[in-house]
Formats: sequence, C-alpha cells, structure tokens
Amino acid sequence: MDKKGKFNILHIDGFKNFGGAQTDIVVLLKFIKLYHGEKFNIYVIHNGNKRLKRELDMYGIPEFSVKMRNFADVAAVIKIRRFLKKRDIDLINFHSPLDHFLGGIAAISIFKKKIIKVLTRHVAYKIDFLKGFLIYLFLTDKFIAISDFIKKSLIKNMKINPKNIQTIYSPRIYSEAGGLNGEEFYREDIEKVKSGLGIGPGEKMVSLIGRLSKEKGHEVLINAAELIIRERSGIKFVIIGEGGLYDYIADLINKKGLKKYFIITGFKNDIKKYIAASDLIIVPSGLEGMGSIIIEACALKKAVIASDTGGIPEIIKNNETGLLFKNGDYEQLAGKIIALITKADLIEKLGLNCYNKVVKNFDACKIASETALFYMDSLKDPE
Repeated sequence: MDKKGKFNILHIDGFKNFGGAQTDIVVLLKFIKLYHGEKFNIYVIHNGNKRLKRELDMYGIPEFSVKMRNFADVAAVIKIRRFLKKRDIDLINFHSPLDHFLGGIAAISIFKKKIIKVLTRHVAYKIDFLKGFLIYLFLTDKFIAISDFIKKSLIKNMKINPKNIQTIYSPRIYSEAGGLNGEEFYREDIEKVKSGLGIGPGEKMVSLIGRLSKEKGHEVLINAAELIIRERSGIKFVIIGEGGLYDYIADLINKKGLKKYFIITGFKNDIKKYIAASDLIIVPSGLEGMGSIIIEACALKKAVIASDTGGIPEIIKNNETGLLFKNGDYEQLAGKIIALITKADLIEKLGLNCYNKVVKNFDACKIASETALFYMDSLKDPE
C-alpha cells in the first residue's frame, strides 16, 4: 500500500487494436475509480494503443506506453519491471498472452513483497498446453473469466484450481454517469443512418458487427443471405468492422453475386447508432467467450440471432432472449432470419427480454464492485 492506504493496481494490455477487451478495460477502470477510488490507485500500461490512450485520458486514468514486440522482448520486461518498482505495484491484471508473459516475467519475486498476478480471460480460443502451462500455472495467481464457459474451459483444459477462478461478466451496461443504455435514438436518427447507408424506406437492416476475422463467422451470414434473397426481398445485410479478412469477404460477396444486397462500412466509432438502426443483429461466431456485441445490442433492446457456441447461450436463451442456431449451419440461420424479420412484435419481445437480462448481469457498477472485492480478497489471501 502507499502512504494514503491504497493498493496500487496495474492493468497491462499488449493488444494494439481497440476491441471488446479494451472497451471492458476502460469501462471497468472508470467505474472502479468512480466508486472504489478510496481503495485503489489505478495505472495502465498499453502497447502504443492510441485509442486506448485517448479513452483512458478522458477519465483521468494514468496510462503509459511500453512497446511490446514479441515474447522475447527483453527491453519491455525491463521497462515493466522498473515501473512495478517505481509505483510499488501490489497487483497486476493481464489481458492478453503477450502482456501476460512479459509482465509475468517482470513481476517474478524480485522485490521483498509478492505482486499478485491476475489474468482476465476474454476469449474462448483453445490454449496451447505447453504455453498455457508455463504462463497460467507459473505466472498467474488468480483468474477472472468473462463467462462460465471460459471458467469451465480453464478448469477442464488447464487443470486450474476452481477456487482461483471467478466469473465476472463484462461491464457493458451503464447510465449517464457512464452513457450506454440511457441514450434514446429517435426515428429521424435511425432513418438518417439507414439513408446514409443507402437503405431505402421499408427495407430491413440485418447487421453483423465485429472484427473481420475467421472466427466471427462472416461467411456463414453470406451463405445464409444467398438463400434468403431467393425467398424474401427488401433486406440489406450490413457488415460493420475492420480486419484482415476485409478483401476476402468483399470478394466472396462479389463472387456470389450479392453485392447489391451487402454494405460493408468498415470501422465505425458511433456503433450504437448502427445497432439502433438495425432490425436484427446477427452473431454467427464460430467460438465466442461471451460476445460483447450481443450485450450492446440487448442494451438497446435489439433482437439477436446467434450461434449456439461458447458463452453465448449464457445470454441468449432460444425463443426467450433471442434465437440460437447451430454453429456453422447457414441454412438454419437463413430460416430463422426469414421467420423473424417480419414479426415486429416478436422482435420487440426478444429485445426487451434480453435487455432485462443484461441490465441485471452486466451492470458496470455491479461488475466494478465484484472486481474490487476480487482484488481485495486476492491481496488479503495471496495464496
């Protein structure tokens, strides 16, 4: 602790882009600072992430850039190690394999006290056993899993002691002290978004929002769309996001003759406006730890159709808080879109049911309190 009786907490994130995990970091730390600032001094080290820097600066959260090139970056280890000593860090919270390894090495007991090492596991991808064994078992004391699915995977695949893992959902629902679900989108705003995309009056907007990468399942939606247009007109499919598969996805759409049915927007800052304008949100991911876009869609009372994989069923209960389809089954996805798209009452009901669920489970104040308690318990009982 410092002279003011606070614990010094450091978050390290080695990811260079800004996605769901980075949103989680910003929102979580904002609310910990707001409601638990008497307990903690909060710092962040990032990998030259300019947007993460801007977001943290907005809320007065001290941030520092350390270039993390690879797992053998000795210079990064030295810089992190110096930071740990200078700021007298009590607990480090890691967010990706790169920062986990470099920061974990830097925090090996070189000081008089033990620094508690916590990993927040955001993703559900399979862990390389050797790498996982080295990092998870030797460089980690405690784990936060953003879904029960991820927690079970850590226990089953990495043999982590269940008492060292706690499920804490992503902090995505917050009102103005924060700003997500207090916003109202008027009809003229929605019409402006649609007209800006070239979607005409009466046309339905079906959106897939997320990083353009294989695991997000864009190809599943494209194959489903090929079937949908044979049976129903007046639907535009909107893909929002950026990533390495941009050219592949655009080429696939062209090859299938679907160009006039698809709109690819690239990255959008004001993503909530596009969610609000959408008639349906589609999440066809091949594997998803939880699915942050589902939470954000439900926060705006939008109906979601998602694959039955990973942590998604923890939010989407079929025919209750949304619709589920078998992972990878584009024919089933097509059928569910066709069946739901014209049923305004059912769309409204599913959106409202999911809203009620996520408000309860993903409230930022609640998540910040759970995380603060987890930190305190970890610091009191480091073993």
